[in-house]
Amino acid sequence: KKAVNEYHDNLGPYLVAEYYPGWLDHWGEPFVRVSTEQVTRQVETYLKNDVSFNFYMVHGGTNFGFTAGANYSKEHDIQPDITSYDYDAPISEAGWATPKYTALRELMQRYVKYPVPAVPAPIPVITLPPIALSKAVGLFDLKRDLTPVVSDTPLTFEDLGQGHGYVLYSKRFTPPAQGKLLVKGLRDYATVYVNGQLVGELNRQQNRYELEVQIPAGGTLELLVENMGRINYGADIVHNTKGIISPIMLNGAEVTGNWRMYKLPFDKVPDLARYPAKNQVGQPTLYTGSFEVKQTGDTFLAMRGWGKGIVFVNGHPLGRYWKVGPQQTLYLPGCWLSKGKNAVVVLEQQNDVLHKDLKTTDKPIL
Repeated sequence: KKAVNEYHDNLGPYLVAEYYPGWLDHWGEPFVRVSTEQVTRQVETYLKNDVSFNFYMVHGGTNFGFTAGANYSKEHDIQPDITSYDYDAPISEAGWATPKYTALRELMQRYVKYPVPAVPAPIPVITLPPIALSKAVGLFDLKRDLTPVVSDTPLTFEDLGQGHGYVLYSKRFTPPAQGKLLVKGLRDYATVYVNGQLVGELNRQQNRYELEVQIPAGGTLELLVENMGRINYGADIVHNTKGIISPIMLNGAEVTGNWRMYKLPFDKVPDLARYPAKNQVGQPTLYTGSFEVKQTGDTFLAMRGWGKGIVFVNGHPLGRYWKVGPQQTLYLPGCWLSKGKNAVVVLEQQNDVLHKDLKTTDKPIL
């Protein structure tokens, strides 16, 4: 109030445009929690002093599909947001009234003279038996139906007319080559392969841009690159191209000539029936399965034990999972399930462990 009075002749308005009862979260960092006591104490200060306020967020949400954004810091060149936007908000991602909500409701009831409506009944929550994954398909097999874009140098997602998802960058070497591969322009995460075999990963979130490679004569180097979300706050908001945005270097020399780029936006679920079953450790793999639902309800896919990837249920993109956490579940709204048969597809990029089923749980792990 003092600041408003100073600049507006004691006229107000007295408004906190955004009060944060929680905070957003990044992959590879602890889930941020703001205590109920801290929130209720601050809100009561507003109520006592007749200050209007907005909660950001009062209701958590979900960054479905590839909609998650990102930040950055001195320690991390990018801080991609997790799929959940639960935010430790008073009302959770799944619409549950939390203890924080209850405390705020009881507090605010003391400052109003009208009856406050009852809290709505909770949305039904279900768990399912383990979902059998009946088929696995190697992602590289999808190349046979894709026409690559060929360029002397790697192109960005934007150059390729693609906003999100993945691009597979492929380059065949005639003479053998070995040494330090440097991809300083990686945006944002890549698994790296030589002749189809995994040799390592590069990761902008961990500022990891180089690794040693050994490419035999006639061998092929491939990088499966994921856009992990665009920076949406701060000075770097204007530096947001994705994919590989600067030259790839090997032992200090630029790698040029006949780069082939396969676009994999995953804006829809591929038809996996067209491809042979294949599942190999270290190979990016698409898993699919079907499951029966007798009564629909919200649930959470339990992704602990998986590596890194995305999930679709009945064609709906649930978003990213990543073993680095903190998030270890994916919210599946009951409205996206059908009574009877349902289908799931998982793109697992790391595939360190071969999977036979997918489990659910009735509580999020954030």
